[in-house]
Amino acid sequence: MSIYTYLKQDHQKIKHLMSEIEALGQEESGRRSELFNQLKATIIIHSKAEEKAFYDPLKNHTKTEDEVEHGEEEHQEAEQLLSELTDSELTGAAWYQKFLSLKESLEHHIEEEENEIFFDAKKVLDGEQADFMETAMRNEKQRQVADQSIQKRPNI
Repeated sequence: MSIYTYLKQDHQKIKHLMSEIEALGQEESGRRSELFNQLKATIIIHSKAEEKAFYDPLKNHTKTEDEVEHGEEEHQEAEQLLSELTDSELTGAAWYQKFLSLKESLEHHIEEEENEIFFDAKKVLDGEQADFMETAMRNEKQRQVADQSIQKRPNI
């Protein structure tokens, strides 16, 4: 598997979670909380691992450096929206509208990444590099999950 296939799989998970949340409507909160927490963790782990395993090496190429910088800005915007959504009640029209803004932003980001960044990355990376990046991303995601688990442990 290459980094491109792996990232597309992650993107599908994110889109699926967003669609499930959207389908709940404005007032549902129990299931929404569960799904939103999954979405938030998935996005944060994905973004950090992607930046390290995929974006950082692409910064070394003039063909991809501007696109990667733009992608990182979009990651920051998504994390800001996630933070705002986390800090408010998970019900009502205001939360729902902000969620829809996040969804639209992420769908735009995913489309740009899969159609523009991937296209240019394939020009500067060979298959072996793309395979290595996929392994690096898997490892980085596992490290991110382990770090989150350690942070959640109660102090003894």
